[in-house]
Amino acid sequence: MIENLIGKRYANALSGSVPDTAGLNAVLDSLKSFVAAFQTEDRLGRFFAHPGISREKKGALIRDLAGRLKAGPAVTNLLLLLVQRNRILQLGEIADYFERVVDQRQNQVRASVTSATELSGANKERLASELGRVLGKTVLIESQVDESLIGGVQLRVGDRVVDATMKNRLAILKRKIETEEGL
Repeated sequence: MIENLIGKRYANALSGSVPDTAGLNAVLDSLKSFVAAFQTEDRLGRFFAHPGISREKKGALIRDLAGRLKAGPAVTNLLLLLVQRNRILQLGEIADYFERVVDQRQNQVRASVTSATELSGANKERLASELGRVLGKTVLIESQVDESLIGGVQLRVGDRVVDATMKNRLAILKRKIETEEGL
């Protein structure tokens, strides 16, 4: 709970330091690059969590990583502040909240579509267009393939889920048959 509040505060503060919407996407990309680095290289987390390593050494590593990842000054300054306050390991939560702030400022929403086969570019565009018309926002489609779905699609927008997959329909049919047989 406290981590959520902290993540929101840092994300909102970072958003306030980026006046133009074009810069928001660059900052978000940089944050995601750092989060990916922490996820792929577990030694980074251990390094920053170690109490015996000085903040100066941690700050030097942040500056080096920021240079390699071509992070702008807003992201670099945030990361240095997080190191000073021993909050760098909460970067993933901050990035998640920052993504929400960016979406809100740009009047967009992210939709996750899972299907049994890869969606064509035309289908993605048509889905984004129709969802955008219904929601009144620009829709960014992120798609995944899950062959276990057999057919159909599962759509997730925020906390709303529409499951029109064959796997789900078969599960509903199975429950219905089991219920009727149990009577």
